[in-house]
Formats: sequence, C-alpha cells, structure tokens
Amino acid sequence: MNSFRFVARYSREFLRHWGSYVLLILTTNLVLEYAVIPLFQFTASFILQKGDIPYVSNTNFLTILTQHPGVSLALLCLLLLILAVIFLQFTFQLFGIRSIQANENQNLWQLFKRSLRQMRHLRPAVFLFFLFYFMIVLPFANSVFRTPLLNKVTIPTFIIDFLLAKPWSAVLLALGYLAISYVGMRWLFVLPLMIFKELRPRLAIRESWQLTHERFWHYLWRLVLISVSLSIISMVGYEMIYLFQTLLDQLPKPLPAIGAMLNLTGVQLFGQFLFMWATVLYFSILLQKFFALPLKVPETRAKRKINLLIRIAAGIFVVFLSLSTLASNALYLAGITETQPLVISHRGVDEENGVQNTLPALAATIKKKPDYVEMDVHETKDHQFVVMHDENLKQLTGVDRAPYQLTLAELTQLTARENGHAAKVASFDDYLAYANDHGQKLLIELKTTPHDSPEMLDRFIARYQVNILRHQHRVHSLDYNVVKELKSRAPKLYVSYILPYNLTFPQTTANGYTMEESTLNEDFMDQARLQQKQVYAWTVNDALAMDRMIFLHVDGIITDDITLLKSEIADFQRDPTFAQRIRIYIDRIPSFDQKRDEN
Repeated sequence: MNSFRFVARYSREFLRHWGSYVLLILTTNLVLEYAVIPLFQFTASFILQKGDIPYVSNTNFLTILTQHPGVSLALLCLLLLILAVIFLQFTFQLFGIRSIQANENQNLWQLFKRSLRQMRHLRPAVFLFFLFYFMIVLPFANSVFRTPLLNKVTIPTFIIDFLLAKPWSAVLLALGYLAISYVGMRWLFVLPLMIFKELRPRLAIRESWQLTHERFWHYLWRLVLISVSLSIISMVGYEMIYLFQTLLDQLPKPLPAIGAMLNLTGVQLFGQFLFMWATVLYFSILLQKFFALPLKVPETRAKRKINLLIRIAAGIFVVFLSLSTLASNALYLAGITETQPLVISHRGVDEENGVQNTLPALAATIKKKPDYVEMDVHETKDHQFVVMHDENLKQLTGVDRAPYQLTLAELTQLTARENGHAAKVASFDDYLAYANDHGQKLLIELKTTPHDSPEMLDRFIARYQVNILRHQHRVHSLDYNVVKELKSRAPKLYVSYILPYNLTFPQTTANGYTMEESTLNEDFMDQARLQQKQVYAWTVNDALAMDRMIFLHVDGIITDDITLLKSEIADFQRDPTFAQRIRIYIDRIPSFDQKRDEN
C-alpha cells in the first residue's frame, strides 16, 4: 500500500469510529493531565522538601547525587515509575487503537487491565532501555508518540543558541540530530515488538532494524505526508473559522461576542480533533506492520446501536469539555486576563545598538524606554564591581583574562567590541549612576565565581543596598547562595532566582524567578501565582515566543529586541477585534511536529 492510500484508508477508519477514538485518547490525556502528573509533581516536591532541597537545576544536580543519597534514590524510583506509566500509556493506546480497528468491542477498563498484564513482562533491563529511548530518541522523533509526561524533556533554547553560535558545534549538533532521528526511525517498531511479541529490548531492536532495512525513506515519507496533510487541513480549517468571525464582527452586538466564544471553542475542538486524528494515523503505521486492517463488513443492528451510544457518549464528553473552557474563553476574548509584562532589555542593548553592558549602549537603549535594563556585575581583583557578563574577557576585549584577575582601573581601560561598536568597559558605579540620573531601573545580575572574595556580598550590600532600594532597582542571580544570602541579610531587596530549566517548581525565599523561556509553561505560572512569585522570561527574541510568554501572563520579558516586544504587546493592548483575537490564538497553536504542552 502506498502512502497516499494508507493515509486515505486509515483516515476513513478514524472518521468511521471517531467516537471510540475520542473516548480512548481524551480519557487517557485527561487522566494524565489532571491526576497522574499532579501526583508525580506533588511526590517530587515532597521528596525535595524532606531532603531540605529548595530546587533542582544544573547548578545543584551533582550536589543532590553526592550529598543526598536518599533523595537521589527516591527521585530515581520516581523516574522509573514515570517510565513505567509512559510504557503503560503507549501500550494502552496501542491496544486501544488496535481493538477499535479490529472491532473487538473492548471497553476502556478491559484495555487498561490488558495493558497492566503486559507490564508483568518488564524486566530491570527494560527500564534502562526506556531511559535512553524516551529521554533521547522520542524528543527528536516524537511524531509517533506524544505524552504530557515528556513535556519537560526538551533542550533549553539558550543551549541550542550557544551551540549554533560556533560553526563546529553547529555542525556537530546537526549531525547529532540527524543521527538520533535516523536511529529513531530504525527503532520505529521496537515498542510494538516488545508489546505484541514480548521480545526483549535487544531482540526488538534487531528485528526493528531488519523491518526498516531499505524502508527508511518509505516510513519517513509516510510520517512527513501525515504531518503535511494534517497541517494543510488545519490551516484551511482555522482560516475558515477566522474568516467566519470576520463576517460576524460586522453584525450588531451581542452577535460578534457570542459567535467569537463559539468560534474560539471550535478552534480548540478542531485542534484536539486533528491531534487525535494524527495520533491514530501515527499508531496505524506501527499496527499495519503486524495487523492488517479488516475489510469493512455490513454492520448489524446491535453494532450500529453500540456505535451510536459510543458517539453519543463521546459527544457528551466533548460538550462537557467545551463548556469547561467557555469561562476562560470569555475572559480571553474580553481581554480581562491580559496583563502587560515588563519590557526588560537584555544586557542593556536593543537590536545590536551597542556593546553589551556598556554606557553608550545603555544611553541608546534608555531612549527606547524599557521598564528595566538587565545587566551583569562581576567582582574585580581589588574587590570593586565591574559591568561584564563573561567570565573571560577575550571575546569582547581580546584580553585572555577574567574580571577577578584585574583591578577595576585596569578593566575600565579596556575597550570592548561587538556588533560593529566599541566602548570602554564600565564600572558598576558609573553604570548605576548613569541609570539613576536618567530614571532608568536596572535588573542587576550578580555574577559569581569560585574566586570571589568571602566578603563580596557584604561589600555589595553595604555599598549599594540603599541606592538600589531608593531607585527601585532589582537583583537576580544564577547562584542560589547569593539569592538566599541577599534575602537573609537585605530582605527588603527584590531578588529573583535565575533558573535555566523548569523541572519542578522551586521552594525558595526569592521574590520571583527568571526563567529560560523554552521550558516555561502554564503549570509553572499557576504555581507562581499561588505563591505570589513573579516570573521573568529570558531571553525572548522572536514574535511567536513573545506571544507565548504574553499568553502565559509572565510578569516580565527579557529581550534583545525591545522594539519588537513593544510591538507585540501593543497588538494585545489595542483592543483588537474578536477575529484578531482568534487569529492571535491560532498563531500560537503548535504544528504537528512540535510538542503540545501549552494547550
């Protein structure tokens, strides 16, 4: 069967039994989203609290492993349990889709018990395989299987940007992506082989490798065809809804508002319908290798009655979910939930208008009127403070030394060059004074190294606390010890903790969190609002990412492009029509090759 016939045939199969598929997939996702994931999050937080660990990040990962063996063991057990649930979800959906296609009439409880029985065949070696398979392969080739349990398995954008900045690392990253994608395709049938034939991982890998021998491009094209086809359908469907709302906006009140609520709900339901359609097609690629789709036979009266009842149940389920979104949709369409985030200039620049963290760039950026200018401070050899981001001066100044190796007088004689501009390295005192004179608030990142003096924080507090409070500046740091000590010794200071990865919500004394934007999600924002913590997103430089952060209602956005950010915020603030609001919502819906962790 060629790929076009495959897509057509299994799409007809999906439409014939849409009620059964809706109940299967929606029930699975709702149980995971509202029961399983919250339970795992609570358990992880409980474990960390018992170990007196306020957060988990790359900065303390090794410390947890070496100094908290009990916590490490408990978190490892939790990870294994998550992997088991992922396997259970995959098995449940695979059995479920197979049951529907084979007309087996198994209910969800029977499918669940069947999936649990399959878990008896899991061995310790299988978990080690899953750890690699789910954490490495699926994030790169997640078209076949998506689960909210893996939403946090992503590479933060700042790491990708760092790797792409250098040609050799960009080439290695591209080669690594291609290699992992290739392995993911060749391992396409590993899990079905483990489930249907109960093979061990090594044998399943070997047989999957044989099954995809000389068929790599065939399966790749099939996956691409499914994604492209459904993407085209989604574009057409969303565009029709948008155009219909454009017509409704011309009618007298309250018809546009009523139509907008229904249309926005329609957008959400249409998106979920397409997602379920895609899921069935992707799983059918796996199933077709083992089971042929049975020929269509005339339905008996009893069968038609069962199908009708299933569709009625699925319809009631969909209506209930639609009603649950009406309140939030009404608030969104009315603009009540929209808050304007703070505009924060990253390292004091805007669109490469100068050398980062220098006075000329600050002067140019102030003219754009950001709410805050984020900048970086290091301690010098003579225990002064210099405005500098890098721990080594070579990239900006050509001098292969660190700030702690030079005095402030030596540092301020150096010339930094970037983006075709040149400027002297600035002392923190001069930078702070210039900002104060021009009424510009600062977000001061306090950088630390193992070479800092023991009294560094004492000096910083003694010299600058009064000034910072008087001019309403704020402080943040990647070093949690800095955050903790500042809140202890200078509790009136606003101090935010910088997190490069959202693994679990931290429990700290910080006033807020500066979060890397690619791992920031609605769950983190909900937790932050409950604990009255502010959240700044960094570093957000493209329009879609800015829109996503505005939708998440972050308190501030750190960017290298103030002009673009202000333009995006203005689009939300100028009272757009209902059709425009629906267009903004549609634009943030991820495509079929992206994770759907915000919907």
